[in-house]
Amino acid sequence: MLESSSDWCEERGSSVRQQIQKGPSQFRLDSIRGQILAFAILAALVPALIISLIAYAQSRRALTEKITQELVTTGSQAAREADVWLRERLYDLRVFASSSVVSETVARGGRPERLAEYLTSVRARFADYEELQLVDAKAGPVASSAPHPSPVRLPAEWGRSFESSRGLVGEPYWDKTAKKVVVVLGVPVLQGNGQIAGALVARVNFTSLVQVLQAFGARSMGHVYLTTERGALIVDSRSGSSGRDMTSMAPEVANRLLAADGKIVEHRGFDGVEVLGSAQRLSQAAWFAAADMPVGDAYRQATRLRNLAFVVIGGLLVVTTLVAYWLAALIARPLRRLTSAAAKVSAGDLSVGLPAAGGGEVGYLTQVFNTMVESLRKNREELERMSTTDQLTGLGNRRYLMNLLPQEIERARRAAKPFSILMLDVDHFKKYNDNHGHQAGDDVLARVSMVLRDSIRPYDCAARYGGEEFLIVLSGASLEHARECAERIREQVRAKQIEGGPVTVSIGVAEYPSHGDTVDAVIGQADAALYEAKRAGRDRVTCADAQGSEQTVETC
Repeated sequence: MLESSSDWCEERGSSVRQQIQKGPSQFRLDSIRGQILAFAILAALVPALIISLIAYAQSRRALTEKITQELVTTGSQAAREADVWLRERLYDLRVFASSSVVSETVARGGRPERLAEYLTSVRARFADYEELQLVDAKAGPVASSAPHPSPVRLPAEWGRSFESSRGLVGEPYWDKTAKKVVVVLGVPVLQGNGQIAGALVARVNFTSLVQVLQAFGARSMGHVYLTTERGALIVDSRSGSSGRDMTSMAPEVANRLLAADGKIVEHRGFDGVEVLGSAQRLSQAAWFAAADMPVGDAYRQATRLRNLAFVVIGGLLVVTTLVAYWLAALIARPLRRLTSAAAKVSAGDLSVGLPAAGGGEVGYLTQVFNTMVESLRKNREELERMSTTDQLTGLGNRRYLMNLLPQEIERARRAAKPFSILMLDVDHFKKYNDNHGHQAGDDVLARVSMVLRDSIRPYDCAARYGGEEFLIVLSGASLEHARECAERIREQVRAKQIEGGPVTVSIGVAEYPSHGDTVDAVIGQADAALYEAKRAGRDRVTCADAQGSEQTVETC
C-alpha cells in the first residue's frame, strides 16, 4: 500500500512539474501584467480606431461625391461630343449627296468615272473618311473613292431606316484594309419625285473623335471611352481605337451603367481592374459614352489617410505598450518572484527562500510563504524517512531494500567485486507470538534488529524484509566473510537475554554474482539456503551452493 501510494504521488508530482515548467504566460489576461497591458492597449487603440474610421468614412464620402460629379460630367460631355461628331459626319454626307455630280449620276445615268473623281477629291480633303461610295437602291456599288471598292456593311432593309431618319449609322467593326475600327454612315440620294434612288455611304474612322476623348481624359482623372449598347469597345482615351478583337465588357455591366442614370457604378473594367464608372446614351446612335477610374486611384487620398492613421496608431501602441510593460513589471516583479518560487515548490524543490519584500501585503505574503516552505521541508524529510524505515525496528523497509539492491549490483559490476546478502528468520516466531503475545513478539523483533544494526559496518544495510524475516546486504563481502558475519549474528541473538526464553535465528547466505546476476536470483538463492537451514533443525547458517541451484545448498 505504501509503495502504490508513493508511486501515485510521484506520477502526480511529475504531472504538476510538467505543467509548472511551462510557466504562466506573462501576457495572459488572468495575470496582472496581462491585464495592465490589455487595458493600456485598449485605452489607446479603441479611441484611435474610432476616430480613424470616422475620418476615413467622411473622407471616402467626400471623395465619392467629387468622383461622381466628375465622372458623370465627363461621361455626359463625351456623349455630347460624340453626338456632335456623328451629326457633323452625317451633315457632310448630306452636303456631298446634294452635289450636282451625284444628282446627275443618279437621275440621268451620268458617267460614274466623273462621280468617282468627285468622291476621291472629297475623300482627300477629309481624313475621317476611309472610303466614300455611292450605291443604288439595291445596295449595288455605282462609284467609289477607292480604286478597289470594298463592299459596305449595310443593315438589312437599310432603305427603311431613311424613312424614319435622314441618316444611317451602322455597327462599328474592324476594317482589315484600314486596320482601324470604322463605322458605316449613310444618307439617302433622292430622285426628283422624292423617291430614294440610292445612298451615299462612307466608311468613317474615329481619328478626330479619339482626339476629343483623349482631351477629356487628360483633363479628368479617369478613362473615357465609347461602346455599343452590347458593350463592345469602339474607342477610348488611352489607346485610341479598339483592337482587332473589339474588346467587350459583360452585357450586364453595360446594362448597369445605362440604368444608373447619373450615378456611378463599381464594376470590372476592360483590363480586369475594379473601377467606378458612369455612362450616358448618345442620341445619334445606339452607343453610349462612359468615363471610369480605378477604385484604387479614386480613393487613393482616403487610403493614404487611412494608412497614415494606422502608422500613427501603431506608433501609439508601441509607446503605450512599452510604458505599460514597464509599469506592469514594476508592479508584478514581487508577485512574479513569489510565483516562480511557488512553481519550484510545486515541482518538488523545497530549498527555495524568498528575501524580505518590504512591508504591506506582499511582505506579509512572503513571510507566510517562507514559513510554509520550511514546514513542507520538514514534513517531506519526515515522510521520506518514514517511507523507507520500518516503524517497529527502525531498520530500512522492503521498499528501501529494493531500491538499494540494483544500485549495489551496478556498483559491484563496475568494481568487479562481489557482495553478499543474508536472509535471516526468527525461529518458531509464530509459536512465541502465540504463547507470549504480540507485544512480546514485537520486542523480540526489536532486539534482533538491534543485534543486526550493531553487527554490520556503516556502509552495509540491514532491513526488515517482511514479518519476522530480515535481509542484510554486505557490500564488497565475499561468501566466506558473509558466513562469518552470519555466525556472529546468530550467536549474539542466541546469547541475548529475552523474557520468555532464548531466541534463535536461521540464516541463509548467498553471494553475487556466484549465486545469481539479478536481484531476484540472489534473493532466491539466499531464501533457499534459509529454508534449508530451517529443515536442517534451525539455529544455523546455510550457504547457497556455488553452482547457483536453488535446490542445492551447503551448511557453512
